[in-house]
Amino acid sequence: MRKSEDTKNRIIQSAIKLISQNGYAATTTAQIAKDAGISEATLFKYFKDKENLLNKVVSVALTQILDSVVLSPLKENIEKNKDLKASEFLRSIINERLEMLDKNIDLFKIVLIEIQYNDSLKNEVIKNMVPKTCEAKGLIERILIRKGNISKEMAKGISRMMIGTLLTFLFQKYILGIETTSDEIKEEIENVLNVIKKSIGEE
Repeated sequence: MRKSEDTKNRIIQSAIKLISQNGYAATTTAQIAKDAGISEATLFKYFKDKENLLNKVVSVALTQILDSVVLSPLKENIEKNKDLKASEFLRSIINERLEMLDKNIDLFKIVLIEIQYNDSLKNEVIKNMVPKTCEAKGLIERILIRKGNISKEMAKGISRMMIGTLLTFLFQKYILGIETTSDEIKEEIENVLNVIKKSIGEE
């Protein structure tokens, strides 16, 4: 990788880290430059201002989240585990999604925070992420219908329960800062799976 590309990527990664920790308004270009190990003047050689840098960060975040982080691993996991019984299939998806959140939380924080104030970002998410996420959700529901011999409505209810569980973990741990042990997470997942097993009559 050329030095200029390496420097630009370091700036973007530092911006992702600091903006996710402190928010856009509280993060300065001086802080980003210091974290990236460069001068602020060097930063402005690559990005004309802070807003330009944020736009690039958001673009990188959306690209990474949409392509390599969110959808590809999910589809691979669905394909790999589609022959398991329904509860094991769902457990594999929940665990993979939690691991994905842990590894990429800085990117998610930026999207979750900035989407509230940035209409352009909100439109990008609606246009690019929502349809493909719904596509993956539909695939999970079709597999559940086949496995559990359940109605389409019940499959939708189960997928909503699973998404709700993931969002609860995300909100508690990363937004509210409530620490949850791995044992507590496992217990909560098992509680959700037990409800699902009863609803579909799985032994």
